[in-house]
Amino acid sequence: MPFVFSTGVILLVWLLSTAFFGRTLVPLPVDTGVTLGQMALTVDFWKQIGITVFRGGAALGLTVFIALLTGIPAGLSKKTMDMIAPVVAALQATPPILWITLLMVAVGTGTTVPVMVVVATVFPMLFMNVSHSVAALDPRYFEMARLYRVRRVRVLTDIILPGIYPFVLAGLSYALGTCWKVVAVAEFLGSASGIGARIYWAYRMLDMPELFAWALVLVGMGVGLEYLLIRPLQSLGEAGRRSRA
Repeated sequence: MPFVFSTGVILLVWLLSTAFFGRTLVPLPVDTGVTLGQMALTVDFWKQIGITVFRGGAALGLTVFIALLTGIPAGLSKKTMDMIAPVVAALQATPPILWITLLMVAVGTGTTVPVMVVVATVFPMLFMNVSHSVAALDPRYFEMARLYRVRRVRVLTDIILPGIYPFVLAGLSYALGTCWKVVAVAEFLGSASGIGARIYWAYRMLDMPELFAWALVLVGMGVGLEYLLIRPLQSLGEAGRRSRA
């Protein structure tokens, strides 16, 4: 019922916008649907979706790897945290548009720009999530590991990773949503391919039905991501925290 109500409100606002601005600027939902159906029959349509999904996945995977690589030592050592914290603060204070501009000057357009912009934008949040969750682990576990001379690899796999995974999952759920939006913006401004780039070219050509069709694809993928990945990850994180409480 809430889904039907929300869809009805969106369609009503859409129709009112079409009546106010005209079909040239805001095409009817049926026009957008026809255009979307025609696009879905082409190979390029699925290729562009695949490019965006690949960039988002690669960027998120790289960000998680870097966050674990730096966040775990920072959580275990205040000195390491003091060394990394200024870099993280600088990244957090830098808007994505600046990274897009600098990367376009340095490497041109392509996959590098969206991937690196996502890494720079999402990394600070994941780093803080990992480092704080490591620092919050019960120090008695590490004392016992030192007492029995447990190898560092075992400490990592048996103490640290199981202890932080509920909190990392919760942070990852937020990172997924942010990653999706940043990839689209980076493609719009700094790439020749992907969903964001197709929205840009539809805007340049004033092809509003295609622009709205790509926007629907982007929103639909975002909603799917929310219900298929983000919410399950949040539930897993909450369940993990309760089990360790």
